[in-house]
Amino acid sequence: MKLFLFNDIIPNPISNKEIIVALKNTIVEYKILKEKYPDSIDGIISSGQLNSINLIEDLTLADSLELIDNKEIKDYSFSIFTKYPIENYLDVETVLAEENHHHFVLNTINKDALFIKIISNENGILFTLNLHNDLSKDSLVINSSDSTSFSVDNLYGLKSNTDTIEEIIKNEELSKLGNLDKLKKILNNPTSSKKFDNTFNKISKEIQDLIIESFEAVISYKKAGFNIPETLLKDVTYKNETIKELKMRDPIAKRLYFKEIDGVYYLASLENKPLKDRQTREQSSHIKNAVSILKELKK
Repeated sequence: MKLFLFNDIIPNPISNKEIIVALKNTIVEYKILKEKYPDSIDGIISSGQLNSINLIEDLTLADSLELIDNKEIKDYSFSIFTKYPIENYLDVETVLAEENHHHFVLNTINKDALFIKIISNENGILFTLNLHNDLSKDSLVINSSDSTSFSVDNLYGLKSNTDTIEEIIKNEELSKLGNLDKLKKILNNPTSSKKFDNTFNKISKEIQDLIIESFEAVISYKKAGFNIPETLLKDVTYKNETIKELKMRDPIAKRLYFKEIDGVYYLASLENKPLKDRQTREQSSHIKNAVSILKELKK
């Protein structure tokens, strides 16, 4: 599970209104991620009670949440800022025992980054307010007194940044899956035949990885609006039944037959590329069988 840490590094001078708007924006983006990945995100930690965290002299984190102008977002914000103090959720003692000092450079001024080091050790993400260009980055670099540095993933309230953080969370989710589940996650829960599943599970991990990489390439081409090279994907429509052939070459030549309808993938079969002397006959048979399987899958 991913934990977020409220980053209380704030530029000065700054107005109450700027803080509240930035806080609301990051809450909205956090909510988007939490709704997409409810089982991967485990809330926002703050260093202490909300009314003890002073963002500027006359404004606490609790005050800022209370001043959010949208009731739904305000209510939601109080439901997610419930994890404090930090030592109840993260290993503080290990970082303190190292006796290093950590700082973040904000507009040439060193800001204490002890808590950021703590969340970094847990592979967590910062929950930051977009109040300065130095804070508005996908990852923040922290310098340490032992002449080392490290970076921490950083959510700060803009959609492009949220997309980057989502990709990090998604990739971590995928890394924990077996390859068949990973493929199905990438293809957004496709319909697959038992023949396909069984064949996929029997082939080597190397070939499985190649299939996953090939589909990722297809998706990347589509997102970018580029034509997909025929060396990767070929239309092999059979008797007015649209069907696609995904091509893999190394280390073993494979052909994966599928179709896509309104964003839903149907995975029919996975075959070895026929030998050259019987390519036409065998390939026609593979395509014909795949078409029959696809018809069954669509029922």
